[in-house]
Amino acid sequence: MASAAIPGDLNNDNMISRAELSDAIISYMKFTYTGENVKCLEKDMLRETARKHFTITVTDLAGREVTVPTRVERVVLGQSLYIQEFAALEGENFTEKIVGWGSELETYDIDTYNEYLNKYPEIENIPAVGSLNKNTFDTEAIISLNPDLVIMPLMMKEIAQKSTENLENAGIPVLFVDFWKDPLENTQKSILVMGQVLGREKRAEDISRFYGEQMDKVYSVLNSEEENDTKQKVYVEYGSFGPSQYGMTFSTSNWGPMITKLNGINVAEGVASMAPIDPEYLLAENPDIIIIAGQYWPESKDSMILGYATNLNESRKRLQGFCTRSGWNTLNAVKNNNIHGIHQGISYHIYNFAGIQALAKWMYPEKFADLDPEANLREFHERYLPIDYNGVWILDIGEAQEK
Repeated sequence: MASAAIPGDLNNDNMISRAELSDAIISYMKFTYTGENVKCLEKDMLRETARKHFTITVTDLAGREVTVPTRVERVVLGQSLYIQEFAALEGENFTEKIVGWGSELETYDIDTYNEYLNKYPEIENIPAVGSLNKNTFDTEAIISLNPDLVIMPLMMKEIAQKSTENLENAGIPVLFVDFWKDPLENTQKSILVMGQVLGREKRAEDISRFYGEQMDKVYSVLNSEEENDTKQKVYVEYGSFGPSQYGMTFSTSNWGPMITKLNGINVAEGVASMAPIDPEYLLAENPDIIIIAGQYWPESKDSMILGYATNLNESRKRLQGFCTRSGWNTLNAVKNNNIHGIHQGISYHIYNFAGIQALAKWMYPEKFADLDPEANLREFHERYLPIDYNGVWILDIGEAQEK
């Protein structure tokens, strides 16, 4: 015999979530408190009441206690690049909760923006609130949108200090999360706290579990092996300028911690972080592995292009172009065809497991011969994202020269 339905269990999972409880309370109030004062029970007024009286408190990635409404319905993404994490948690109807966002997605990751735009044309009408990166972040515009929550990147905490104070003084909670500054430590923590405040705990736990399983494909092998391998020297560059100009490299954030975790030698360590490396220094260090991180920059004809809108032949051609730099023909990485391309966004999104998997495979090819980072990235898209996986995200130059 089927069990009796639980009143208020809207999704029939035999549990009452915080969001469902809030709905039940609001419905009760609407049907119970009627009469002359029914206007005071309009949805906006009820939401304001819920904001004040029905709340939970969480600890964000800045270590701050943040109190948010039990039911979060209106969200501003302080950095729109977090669309991937937000959509992974909220599912197909994720746009219903976004009432404003930063301008970064359209500026720095146009092909991802276009992928979402093709399926969700309504995102074109989401109010832009400026950018912390460009010092155009518009706090007053955010306040006018009356959000329940603003989600901000931890790496921008100092820059956003005044904006955070203004928002909180206006009664709008700000939650800091981190997928960039310390991705290996903070990715799971960030997705779980986002799940808490959005009422998507089960979904967040599922994503976190998948993430942990993917990371364990690397960690379990490394932990079972003795450290008797010769440490590989690794150089990662953000290839936005193409071969003619050195792009920034990474030391303490982004790709840097991944190289360190894999027991590699990051040639940028202590020398350059979020800044270009000195070309003469690089030649002297003679890296064993070179990784050019790319995205989709259609206006930059020589940049390393990767992502949803790219094709294999063009991406290969761009990667080969970096090997023509002065002096690079003397580098071990170039001599041994140990040159690779990877999408920069992999390093600062919830699917950064594909990044450390790719690095592990390049640094220890025999140990990780059966590991397929791109297949795992595709699986993440199929399981959690509302857009399809396509294009080129991970590339070996060996493939480019063989085919």
